[in-house]
Amino acid sequence: MSRAERRVTFWLKTLALIAVAIYLLVGFLQFLGNVRATALLFVIALFFAYLVYPLVRRLNERLPLVVAILLVYVLIAIVGAAILQLLIPPLLADIQGAAKAVPGILSQFLKGASDPNNPLVKRLPVEEQRYLASLPMQIGKFLQTNAFDTASKTLTVLMSTVSVLATAIVVPVLAAYMLLDAENIKAGFLGLIPAKNRLKAEAIIADLDNVVGGFIRGQLIDGSILGAMLTVMLWATGVPYALLIGVVSGALNFIPYAGALIAFIPAVILAFTTYGLGKAVLVAVLIFVIHQIDGNFVAPRVLKENVGLSPFWIIIAILGGSELFGLVGTFLAVPVAAMIRVLREQLMPPPVPIAVAAPALTKAPLDETRPPVATPDSG
Repeated sequence: MSRAERRVTFWLKTLALIAVAIYLLVGFLQFLGNVRATALLFVIALFFAYLVYPLVRRLNERLPLVVAILLVYVLIAIVGAAILQLLIPPLLADIQGAAKAVPGILSQFLKGASDPNNPLVKRLPVEEQRYLASLPMQIGKFLQTNAFDTASKTLTVLMSTVSVLATAIVVPVLAAYMLLDAENIKAGFLGLIPAKNRLKAEAIIADLDNVVGGFIRGQLIDGSILGAMLTVMLWATGVPYALLIGVVSGALNFIPYAGALIAFIPAVILAFTTYGLGKAVLVAVLIFVIHQIDGNFVAPRVLKENVGLSPFWIIIAILGGSELFGLVGTFLAVPVAAMIRVLREQLMPPPVPIAVAAPALTKAPLDETRPPVATPDSG
């Protein structure tokens, strides 16, 4: 077989493997859609297992694995109960206060935004001013139309509470079994790999483990720090419901850019309606500063393993994940994309250097990145 024939055969086999992989992936996604509740429990338990794994491993150096897991669970229960005891009463107070005050605050904000005497509104076209003036009535009609639908979902919310309580019991049990069987699962998987490829397979497993575990634990710590900074700042500036905004923003830090928007929009609106434009601008600037501190100093030091994805691929992953699986897919998009990156780096040839690719766009000025061209007089 000639070299050209071998190359064609190689690429045909590669395309066949890609087609089979896509077919299996689509089938797997359809299967997950049919068993969505079970799959969600499995994913939550997997995340929880990754979260407690470092501490379990440290204790397992001196204690049996079962004892190490039990001690970690007891510690988590004690710390969790203490945190809930401190946060739940003021958080519930914020939620109740916000539920009563938000309609009035929103109405006041819209009236201020649609006021024809507002200097900012005066600069808008007449059509835009009319639209702003009609917003309060449109929102009132929307709330009135959907009031019955909201009341009809009360039973569903109560059933969801029962599901949450069941999940709180099932998830730790599943995570414990995952930790107990982790090495057996790994050994069984490696047994399916030819002996000559097992070192490569172990390297891939280690990289995947580091990326997923580092992402989960790092995001949890980073979200806690970010939520605390936002809460303290909003409390110091007198913005209402500071704890509620900070907790929700920190919890949604798993979704890139969502935590920033969740904190920015309600905080600025509350500051504007409570104190005026000057305080709203101050709060907006402080939120921007906090996220700059988090993005440039806190997150790089807390996240042990970087996902290694550009903002472009992060946004694409979030959009695709939310389209396929809704909110759950949004949470899982970034770690899954990071796992795909690891597989690409381990199984595919590395990318060529930027200079070899002859880029049309470069971060530095293009003339500075081009190699010097030899001239007849040089040398």
